[in-house]
Amino acid sequence: MPSGFKSFLPYLKVVDVVLEVADARLPVSSRFSGLNKILQGKARILVLTRCDLADPAATAEWLQIFKKEGMTAVAVDARRGEGIATLQRHLAAMAGEKKLKLAARGLKMRPLRLMVVGIPNVGKSSLLNRLVGRGAARTGDRPGITRGPQWVRLGNELEILDTPGVIGKGREEGGGILWLGAIGCIAESSLMATDTANVILQFLLTVAPERLQERYGITEEEMGSADLLEIIGRRRGFLLAGKKIDQERTAMAVINDFREGQLGRYTLERL
Repeated sequence: MPSGFKSFLPYLKVVDVVLEVADARLPVSSRFSGLNKILQGKARILVLTRCDLADPAATAEWLQIFKKEGMTAVAVDARRGEGIATLQRHLAAMAGEKKLKLAARGLKMRPLRLMVVGIPNVGKSSLLNRLVGRGAARTGDRPGITRGPQWVRLGNELEILDTPGVIGKGREEGGGILWLGAIGCIAESSLMATDTANVILQFLLTVAPERLQERYGITEEEMGSADLLEIIGRRRGFLLAGKKIDQERTAMAVINDFREGQLGRYTLERL
Protein backbone atom coordinates (compact mmCIF):
# COMPACT_ATOMS: atom_id res chain seq x y z
CA MET A 1 0.00 0.00 0.00
CA PRO A 2 1.40 3.45 -0.90
CA SER A 3 2.71 5.30 2.15
CA GLY A 4 0.93 8.51 1.17
CA PHE A 5 -2.41 6.80 1.57
CA LYS A 6 -1.91 5.53 5.11
CA SER A 7 -2.93 8.81 6.74
CA PHE A 8 -6.26 8.66 4.93
CA LEU A 9 -7.20 5.09 5.81
CA PRO A 10 -9.16 6.16 8.92
CA TYR A 11 -11.23 8.51 6.76
CA LEU A 12 -11.79 5.89 4.09
CA LYS A 13 -13.62 3.83 6.69
CA VAL A 14 -16.23 6.54 7.20
CA VAL A 15 -16.70 7.88 3.65
CA ASP A 16 -19.46 6.68 1.35
CA VAL A 17 -18.05 7.75 -2.02
CA VAL A 18 -14.51 8.24 -3.29
CA LEU A 19 -13.91 10.78 -6.04
CA GLU A 20 -10.94 9.34 -7.93
CA VAL A 21 -9.23 12.12 -9.88
CA ALA A 22 -7.24 11.51 -13.09
CA ASP A 23 -6.03 13.78 -15.89
CA ALA A 24 -8.18 13.64 -19.05
CA ARG A 25 -5.04 13.73 -21.20
CA LEU A 26 -3.78 10.48 -19.65
CA PRO A 27 -6.99 8.80 -18.46
CA VAL A 28 -5.25 5.47 -17.76
CA SER A 29 -1.66 6.27 -16.78
CA SER A 30 -2.66 9.08 -14.40
CA ARG A 31 -4.62 6.61 -12.26
CA PHE A 32 -3.19 4.52 -9.43
CA SER A 33 -3.44 0.89 -10.45
CA GLY A 34 -3.78 -0.42 -6.88
CA LEU A 35 -6.81 1.65 -5.95
CA ASN A 36 -9.35 -1.12 -6.59
CA LYS A 37 -7.74 -3.28 -3.93
CA ILE A 38 -7.63 -0.42 -1.44
CA LEU A 39 -11.24 0.64 -1.95
CA GLN A 40 -12.58 -2.94 -1.75
CA GLY A 41 -15.86 -2.22 -3.49
CA LYS A 42 -16.55 1.24 -2.04
CA ALA A 43 -18.62 3.49 -4.31
CA ARG A 44 -16.49 5.61 -6.61
CA ILE A 45 -16.77 8.28 -9.31
CA LEU A 46 -13.87 8.76 -11.72
CA VAL A 47 -13.33 12.47 -12.36
CA LEU A 48 -11.26 13.33 -15.44
CA THR A 49 -9.90 16.80 -14.78
CA ARG A 50 -8.46 19.36 -17.20
CA CYS A 51 -10.82 18.29 -19.96
CA ASP A 52 -10.22 21.74 -21.47
CA LEU A 53 -6.67 20.61 -22.32
CA ALA A 54 -7.65 17.22 -23.78
CA ASP A 55 -9.13 16.32 -27.17
CA PRO A 56 -12.90 16.59 -26.54
CA ALA A 57 -13.76 13.76 -28.94
CA ALA A 58 -11.27 11.44 -27.25
CA THR A 59 -12.60 12.40 -23.81
CA ALA A 60 -16.13 11.49 -24.91
CA GLU A 61 -14.86 8.12 -26.14
CA TRP A 62 -13.08 7.43 -22.87
CA LEU A 63 -16.20 8.28 -20.86
CA GLN A 64 -18.10 5.71 -22.91
CA ILE A 65 -15.40 3.10 -22.32
CA PHE A 66 -15.52 3.64 -18.57
CA LYS A 67 -19.32 3.47 -18.66
CA LYS A 68 -19.16 0.11 -20.45
CA GLU A 69 -16.81 -1.08 -17.71
CA GLY A 70 -19.50 -0.22 -15.17
CA MET A 71 -17.83 2.90 -13.82
CA THR A 72 -19.38 6.32 -13.35
CA ALA A 73 -17.03 8.85 -14.96
CA VAL A 74 -17.28 12.61 -15.44
CA ALA A 75 -15.03 15.06 -17.30
CA VAL A 76 -14.51 18.44 -15.66
CA ASP A 77 -12.60 21.67 -15.96
CA ALA A 78 -12.40 22.58 -12.29
CA ARG A 79 -10.96 26.04 -12.96
CA ARG A 80 -13.96 27.16 -15.01
CA GLY A 81 -16.56 24.83 -13.53
CA GLU A 82 -17.31 22.84 -16.68
CA GLY A 83 -18.75 19.41 -15.83
CA ILE A 84 -19.24 20.22 -12.12
CA ALA A 85 -23.03 20.28 -12.47
CA THR A 86 -22.95 16.77 -13.96
CA LEU A 87 -20.82 15.54 -11.08
CA GLN A 88 -23.18 17.15 -8.58
CA ARG A 89 -26.16 15.40 -10.19
CA HIS A 90 -24.46 12.03 -9.77
CA LEU A 91 -23.73 12.83 -6.14
CA ALA A 92 -27.30 13.98 -5.51
CA ALA A 93 -28.59 10.71 -6.94
CA MET A 94 -26.26 8.75 -4.66
CA ALA A 95 -27.41 10.79 -1.67
CA GLY A 96 -31.03 10.07 -2.60
CA GLU A 97 -30.36 6.33 -2.78
CA LYS A 98 -28.69 6.41 0.60
CA LYS A 99 -31.61 8.31 2.11
CA LEU A 100 -34.06 5.67 0.89
CA LYS A 101 -31.94 2.81 2.25
CA LEU A 102 -31.62 4.44 5.65
CA ALA A 103 -35.34 5.22 5.77
CA ALA A 104 -36.18 1.61 4.95
CA ARG A 105 -34.20 0.60 8.04
CA GLY A 106 -35.86 3.26 10.18
CA LEU A 107 -32.66 5.28 10.42
CA LYS A 108 -32.24 9.04 10.20
CA MET A 109 -30.58 10.45 7.10
CA ARG A 110 -27.00 11.66 7.45
CA PRO A 111 -24.99 13.47 4.77
CA LEU A 112 -23.28 11.44 2.07
CA ARG A 113 -19.56 11.64 2.86
CA LEU A 114 -17.01 12.13 0.08
CA MET A 115 -13.24 12.04 -0.24
CA VAL A 116 -11.07 13.19 -3.17
CA VAL A 117 -8.06 10.99 -4.02
CA GLY A 118 -5.53 10.69 -6.84
CA ILE A 119 -1.85 10.67 -7.77
CA PRO A 120 0.13 13.92 -7.37
CA ASN A 121 -0.90 16.96 -9.40
CA VAL A 122 -3.91 15.65 -11.30
CA GLY A 123 -6.11 18.51 -10.10
CA LYS A 124 -7.41 17.20 -6.77
CA SER A 125 -7.17 20.52 -4.94
CA SER A 126 -8.77 22.45 -7.82
CA LEU A 127 -11.69 20.04 -7.81
CA LEU A 128 -12.03 20.22 -4.05
CA ASN A 129 -11.95 24.02 -4.09
CA ARG A 130 -14.56 24.12 -6.85
CA LEU A 131 -16.88 21.79 -4.93
CA VAL A 132 -16.41 23.49 -1.58
CA GLY A 133 -16.80 27.08 -2.75
CA ARG A 134 -17.04 30.05 -0.40
CA GLY A 135 -20.40 29.29 1.11
CA ALA A 136 -19.70 25.80 2.40
CA ALA A 137 -19.92 25.24 6.14
CA ARG A 138 -17.20 23.36 7.99
CA THR A 139 -18.74 20.79 10.29
CA GLY A 140 -15.71 19.66 12.31
CA ASP A 141 -14.42 16.19 13.01
CA ARG A 142 -16.74 13.22 12.93
CA PRO A 143 -17.07 10.46 15.53
CA GLY A 144 -14.10 8.12 15.37
CA ILE A 145 -11.83 10.81 13.93
CA THR A 146 -10.21 12.65 16.81
CA ARG A 147 -7.92 15.03 14.93
CA GLY A 148 -7.01 16.09 11.41
CA PRO A 149 -8.85 17.50 8.38
CA GLN A 150 -12.38 18.74 8.83
CA TRP A 151 -15.51 17.84 6.95
CA VAL A 152 -17.18 20.52 4.85
CA ARG A 153 -20.94 20.56 4.28
CA LEU A 154 -22.07 20.83 0.66
CA GLY A 155 -25.76 21.70 0.81
CA ASN A 156 -27.97 19.57 3.04
CA GLU A 157 -27.05 16.08 1.91
CA LEU A 158 -23.30 16.04 1.19
CA GLU A 159 -20.08 16.38 3.17
CA ILE A 160 -16.55 16.28 1.81
CA LEU A 161 -13.19 15.86 3.49
CA ASP A 162 -11.40 19.18 3.14
CA THR A 163 -8.00 17.64 2.25
CA PRO A 164 -7.36 15.47 -0.83
CA GLY A 165 -5.62 12.11 -0.49
CA VAL A 166 -2.43 11.31 -2.41
CA ILE A 167 -2.32 7.65 -3.45
CA GLY A 168 1.08 6.94 -4.92
CA LYS A 169 2.28 7.24 -8.51
CA GLY A 170 0.67 6.72 -11.88
CA ARG A 171 1.54 3.99 -14.35
CA GLU A 172 5.01 4.51 -15.73
CA GLU A 173 5.32 1.59 -18.13
CA GLY A 174 7.03 2.27 -21.44
CA GLY A 175 7.16 5.99 -22.17
CA GLY A 176 4.45 6.71 -19.61
CA ILE A 177 6.83 8.34 -17.17
CA LEU A 178 7.75 11.03 -19.70
CA TRP A 179 4.11 11.75 -20.51
CA LEU A 180 3.33 11.95 -16.79
CA GLY A 181 6.18 14.44 -16.60
CA ALA A 182 4.79 16.37 -19.55
CA ILE A 183 1.49 16.97 -17.76
CA GLY A 184 3.19 17.71 -14.44
CA CYS A 185 2.54 14.51 -12.47
CA ILE A 186 6.22 13.68 -11.97
CA ALA A 187 8.55 15.91 -9.96
CA GLU A 188 10.79 18.07 -12.15
CA SER A 189 13.84 16.75 -10.32
CA SER A 190 13.04 13.18 -11.35
CA LEU A 191 13.28 13.74 -15.10
CA MET A 192 15.49 15.53 -17.58
CA ALA A 193 13.48 18.47 -18.89
CA THR A 194 15.11 18.05 -22.30
CA ASP A 195 13.91 14.43 -22.52
CA THR A 196 10.35 15.44 -21.71
CA ALA A 197 10.42 18.40 -24.13
CA ASN A 198 11.78 16.24 -26.95
CA VAL A 199 8.97 13.71 -26.47
CA ILE A 200 6.46 16.56 -26.76
CA LEU A 201 8.14 17.95 -29.87
CA GLN A 202 8.29 14.57 -31.61
CA PHE A 203 4.63 14.00 -30.79
CA LEU A 204 3.67 17.36 -32.29
CA LEU A 205 5.77 16.72 -35.37
CA THR A 206 3.57 13.70 -35.98
CA VAL A 207 0.11 14.98 -35.10
CA ALA A 208 0.21 18.79 -35.44
CA PRO A 209 3.39 20.21 -37.02
CA GLU A 210 1.52 23.41 -37.82
CA ARG A 211 1.41 24.17 -34.09
CA LEU A 212 5.20 24.27 -34.01
CA GLN A 213 5.20 26.64 -36.94
CA GLU A 214 2.63 28.92 -35.31
CA ARG A 215 4.13 28.94 -31.82
CA TYR A 216 7.85 28.92 -32.53
CA GLY A 217 8.17 30.03 -36.13
CA ILE A 218 9.73 26.74 -37.23
CA THR A 219 9.85 26.46 -41.02
CA GLU A 220 9.03 23.36 -43.04
CA GLU A 221 12.70 22.95 -43.84
CA GLU A 222 13.56 23.02 -40.14
CA MET A 223 10.97 20.36 -39.29
CA GLY A 224 13.46 17.65 -40.15
CA SER A 225 16.14 19.04 -37.85
CA ALA A 226 17.64 16.65 -35.33
CA ASP A 227 17.52 19.33 -32.63
CA LEU A 228 14.35 21.40 -32.57
CA LEU A 229 15.22 22.62 -29.07
CA GLU A 230 18.27 24.32 -30.52
CA ILE A 231 16.12 26.12 -33.10
CA ILE A 232 13.46 27.12 -30.57
CA GLY A 233 16.07 28.33 -28.09
CA ARG A 234 17.68 30.60 -30.65
CA ARG A 235 14.32 31.97 -31.80
CA ARG A 236 13.40 32.77 -28.20
CA GLY A 237 16.82 34.19 -27.39
CA PHE A 238 17.48 31.71 -24.59
CA LEU A 239 21.26 32.02 -24.73
CA LEU A 240 24.08 31.36 -22.29
CA ALA A 241 27.63 32.71 -22.35
CA GLY A 242 29.29 32.10 -25.68
CA LYS A 243 25.90 32.20 -27.41
CA LYS A 244 25.16 28.61 -26.44
CA ILE A 245 21.52 27.61 -26.12
CA ASP A 246 20.11 27.36 -22.61
CA GLN A 247 18.71 23.85 -23.12
CA GLU A 248 17.01 23.69 -19.72
CA ARG A 249 15.20 27.00 -20.10
CA THR A 250 14.13 26.16 -23.65
CA ALA A 251 12.88 22.73 -22.62
CA MET A 252 10.83 24.17 -19.75
CA ALA A 253 9.32 26.76 -22.08
CA VAL A 254 8.11 23.96 -24.38
CA ILE A 255 6.83 21.89 -21.46
CA ASN A 256 4.93 24.82 -19.95
CA ASP A 257 3.42 25.72 -23.33
CA PHE A 258 2.20 22.13 -23.63
CA ARG A 259 0.81 21.99 -20.11
CA GLU A 260 -1.07 25.26 -20.55
CA GLY A 261 -2.63 24.28 -23.88
CA GLN A 262 -0.66 26.80 -25.92
CA LEU A 263 0.24 24.02 -28.37
CA GLY A 264 -3.28 22.61 -28.65
CA ARG A 265 -5.58 20.11 -26.94
CA TYR A 266 -4.38 16.51 -26.95
CA THR A 267 -5.26 13.19 -25.41
CA LEU A 268 -2.06 11.21 -25.11
CA GLU A 269 -3.71 7.83 -24.63
CA ARG A 270 -6.08 6.77 -27.39
CA LEU A 271 -8.44 3.84 -27.61
